[in-house]
Amino acid sequence: MNAKIDVYSQNSISFWGDFFRVLHQKYMHALIICGGTPPTKALLENRIKKADLQIGADSGGHVFLGYGFTPDIVLGDLDSFKYTNHENIEVLKLDDQNSTDLDKALNYALKKGATSCTVLGALGKRIDHQQKNLSSLVEFHDRFESLVFEDDYGKTFLVDSPFEKDIPINTTISFFPVSGFVENFISSGVLYPLNNVRLEPGVQDATSNTVTASPVTLEFSSGKLAVFIGDGSKIK
Repeated sequence: MNAKIDVYSQNSISFWGDFFRVLHQKYMHALIICGGTPPTKALLENRIKKADLQIGADSGGHVFLGYGFTPDIVLGDLDSFKYTNHENIEVLKLDDQNSTDLDKALNYALKKGATSCTVLGALGKRIDHQQKNLSSLVEFHDRFESLVFEDDYGKTFLVDSPFEKDIPINTTISFFPVSGFVENFISSGVLYPLNNVRLEPGVQDATSNTVTASPVTLEFSSGKLAVFIGDGSKIK
């Protein structure tokens, strides 16, 4: 027994160092910036504080650098990112044209052990890029514990049924299908509740609603449902 205690004692620092390293990695949070509408500096500063890994997806690297921050890596096909003389910046060129720069960044985050991810600059500017990024939100939803698109208007993310969340009263909230239909949709805690309806593009949506009671609850039987919560500095 004494021998075992001695061995443990000699290796305790290494053991606990490895333990806390693994524990930290288990909850690793990634921050990605894409080439859409850039965040304000205030939003970026706040999100950087919570990020273990910072990734510039091609031209998203310029947003980091423009605000005086250095990401851990800038990656993508690099058709937009212009190399700089900035020190200590890692650049990874990935030529695969069957995936977008956001896809590449999300895959990189997963390989590094990220379990949650905030994406800034995924929305705005070119609508084709925005639509493809929403498709990526669907594709990668199940691969992260949390995957959120955020800007200075609010947060957009996919939810599973049933969904329940405490949200401040009078918050703007929207629900919309991002892949086909959302069947048997039920919402409560909002100004305009819906009961057992099909959400369908061009037919029935649920945008620009208002939270009237907390928690907000959602249920649906099938489909891919995105939720927008308007809690950004620019929301009106």
